[in-house]
Amino acid sequence: MGGVWRGLGQSSFLADLGPRDREAPRLAATIIAGGCVGLVASVACWILIMVPYTFMIGLGREGLLGLGKVALMFEDSHFHDLGITLLRLIESTATDGAFPLAFVSLAAVMTHRPFRRYITAASHVRWRLMLMGLVLSVVVMSPLIIAGRLSLAHPIRPPMVGIAPTLVGRGVYAIAAGLLIPAAAAEELMFRGWLLRQLAAFSRRPLVLIGVTAIVFSAAHFDFTPEVFLNHAVMGAGFAYMTLRSGGIELSTGAHAANNILFILLVKPFGMGGVASSGIWLGDLGLLLGYVVVTEAIVRLPQIRVWADLELPETAPPPAATA
Repeated sequence: MGGVWRGLGQSSFLADLGPRDREAPRLAATIIAGGCVGLVASVACWILIMVPYTFMIGLGREGLLGLGKVALMFEDSHFHDLGITLLRLIESTATDGAFPLAFVSLAAVMTHRPFRRYITAASHVRWRLMLMGLVLSVVVMSPLIIAGRLSLAHPIRPPMVGIAPTLVGRGVYAIAAGLLIPAAAAEELMFRGWLLRQLAAFSRRPLVLIGVTAIVFSAAHFDFTPEVFLNHAVMGAGFAYMTLRSGGIELSTGAHAANNILFILLVKPFGMGGVASSGIWLGDLGLLLGYVVVTEAIVRLPQIRVWADLELPETAPPPAATA
């Protein structure tokens, strides 16, 4: 694994970076303009969803006051029936996804680089790799969550069971959880697609790349409770490792989506906040180890690598270094 670790800094995902990516004026302009464009896109999506819903429930005549009431209702974690939870999923996916998409699109324009380069080093987006990451992550993480739940002194009903009284309602909730796939893709695009690459323009040290992006990723969730912050940082470190090792964000997107989907199905309904505690995950070290195991299984096992549409030249380190 020592060779693998050293090779992460030479990941194919970072191969096209150059002096242009270190230009301070260009970087500053990207951050400022991208932030403004992303904010506008996010607010526009929020309005397009919240305003119709405000009229739908009869608060439209109250104008901004009615819109404010709906916004407060969305933020109140005590409201978590099926209807409001589904709306939260839709609203969160749209608004949280709009910012990274707009930001990275502008970054691609500023650097005269194809948008695809912020997704993958391959010649095409590897959808099968994303799916493989999702499936294997579910297989690895599910036993950890179930075992953790059984170890709790006062276990609560899984949201999958308690969110609705009927099988139809529970099925709708499970299907709607699929919205967390594009939501995860948006976060990966921002933190591993842009931030990781931008940081690599200044340093190729794996510890810097993984450590800094993990901390920023955790801080961006605005929950600085030590346990929660550490949990998010561990996830960010795992996703960064996956990105560098596989040459793109497809694998980390699948793992990220698996984490979020399992959380809202087995731990807490969407919108309740927080992350799985170390008791549920059996320790953050186990979580990180799970991400490494999933990654190495896909990279090292030929048959799985074929199924995942992953070519050896796209992985890190290069085949010669591995040999």
